[in-house]
Amino acid sequence: MDVYLCDKRQGQMKIGIIGAGAWGTAFAIHLARQGHQILLWVYEPELFDVLQKTRENTFYLPSFLLNSQIDFTLSLKDFANFSDDVVVAIPSFALRKTLEPVSPLLSGKRILVLTKGFEENTFMRMSTVIHEITQSRVPVASLSGPSFAKEVAHGFFTSVVIASDGNEVSKYFQNIVHNRNFRVYTSEDIIGLEVGGAMKNVMAIGAGIIDGLKLGTNAQAAFVTRSLAEIKRLGKAMGAKETTFMGLSGIGDLILTCYGGLSRNRAFGIELSKGGKPEEIIVNQKQVVEGYYTIKASHSLSKKLDVDMPITSELYKIVFEAKNLQDSIEDITSRGFKDEDA
Repeated sequence: MDVYLCDKRQGQMKIGIIGAGAWGTAFAIHLARQGHQILLWVYEPELFDVLQKTRENTFYLPSFLLNSQIDFTLSLKDFANFSDDVVVAIPSFALRKTLEPVSPLLSGKRILVLTKGFEENTFMRMSTVIHEITQSRVPVASLSGPSFAKEVAHGFFTSVVIASDGNEVSKYFQNIVHNRNFRVYTSEDIIGLEVGGAMKNVMAIGAGIIDGLKLGTNAQAAFVTRSLAEIKRLGKAMGAKETTFMGLSGIGDLILTCYGGLSRNRAFGIELSKGGKPEEIIVNQKQVVEGYYTIKASHSLSKKLDVDMPITSELYKIVFEAKNLQDSIEDITSRGFKDEDA
């Protein structure tokens, strides 16, 4: 079991992390290495008891012993009162209902969003949801990039991007989060960063289906390339910069999530290729498959913005309308002639 000691070279901050899943726990480990004092808000009372007794997140990130810099709470009020700054690492579908009750207590804090997705009914990006909840009283930045939780917890080299409207909040969190093995770039294109972070989870489901059906590496390469084109079209319609999708939060995260062995969204697609029913796979998954929840919102968003997204459309039909996989592949591969940049 790995035990991580703190790096005392940086000034200590009190940082609260909402969400004790794999990513929230791994980020707590990372920030504790920086010398910061961490309070991890835990949703499940059963997990809270385990963490208190063993200091190991056996539910979502086993084999990592959490050091004394990390404490735990079930109280959002205590969490908010403790925190100088807040990191949000809860599933997209739970973000609004979790933060709304404590929104007045967030005033004066900075928020860093790790959550990736679109809100299902409003199609809002995660930072936009937080701005609405807090009535824009708090500065918000979002972090994205190729970063599996387990590898971050191990301390393997990782590189990500933090974006915000204007660079001030991004640079603030860059100073807190960056170290030699966790390189942080900044960006002012928070729209592009969040669109890429949300859509790569959707596309990874398709990559898993292709892998599970053993359609070959030619198909895999074509799929990830056309997925990127689709994401760029959506991003452009939402006001993002095209160059953002060629960076870590775009193509970098897309490749990792589509083809990395630790990808839950890819694993979900593989199970679909075996004939699994989407709802049953989700129920049996202990960890959240964000792409499952993002498909519906992104499909609706593409219709609202009149953006051509054939891959997203087919994935929506497979997951929510029980479309046969072979029929879906036939419909995709028999599409009419197109220019590549169309």
